[in-house]
Amino acid sequence: MIIVVTGGIAAGKTHWIRQQIAQSKQPSLYFSPQTETFPIDHLTLQSEFPQLSSISREEEDLLSSLSMENTIYMEVPWHLDRQSLESFLKPLNCHRVAITSPDEEIPEGQVPVDEMVISPVKTTIKGDQWLKKREIQIYRAVLTGEILDFSSLTTFWTELTQGAYGEVLRVKSIFDIIDGQCIYGEFMDEWPEKDFQSLNFPLNLDGRPNRFSGIEIVGRNLDKPTIADTLSDCCLSDEALFYYQQQFQESLEPEMELI
Repeated sequence: MIIVVTGGIAAGKTHWIRQQIAQSKQPSLYFSPQTETFPIDHLTLQSEFPQLSSISREEEDLLSSLSMENTIYMEVPWHLDRQSLESFLKPLNCHRVAITSPDEEIPEGQVPVDEMVISPVKTTIKGDQWLKKREIQIYRAVLTGEILDFSSLTTFWTELTQGAYGEVLRVKSIFDIIDGQCIYGEFMDEWPEKDFQSLNFPLNLDGRPNRFSGIEIVGRNLDKPTIADTLSDCCLSDEALFYYQQQFQESLEPEMELI
């Protein structure tokens, strides 16, 4: 079965998929068009469901055959062109779910849906027309291989979410930090502030990690050069990284008792 999940920015698409996977008895696969090089949502799901695999771009033609033995959750990015989406979905036998808020108007030209789900996530951002009027920008930075100083990161995060680099509406991010953890951070305008969440991935205390990390910022009048410079300042040099990782490794070694 293929379940196509659509909805506006921060509508709660990934949250809904997480609930469905937790309740499902059938093996699940995840697919999100045009996000293979920036897989934040997939990795947050995989942290909770380690067995969850993602369908790659090369496997798109196999969706129908894969759906015979798996439930495929296709999460559609909010900014994806609707016409190109519809031409892609037409040949597929899929169940279409739209995540929406109670007072959101469904714009004309919306792809047909089989099921409407009231969003479990409260958001003040409603609809594509609103987004167009607000001249929305998207800033993405891939940070794979970078390890960030957590103190510097929290300072940057506070500045970012309080508007120091422009009007920020939504942030999703995955960072590797000096104690070896891989952490997830998110922000939504008018949401209560949330702490960073440690993801269920192995600690990295030996060199630079190969796993994905990065940040996506959605907003207006974003000062992208300053954001990039400040993020760069949060990243540790090779010398600092070697020093701190040695300290952590030594702290984890068991103490030898002399008899």
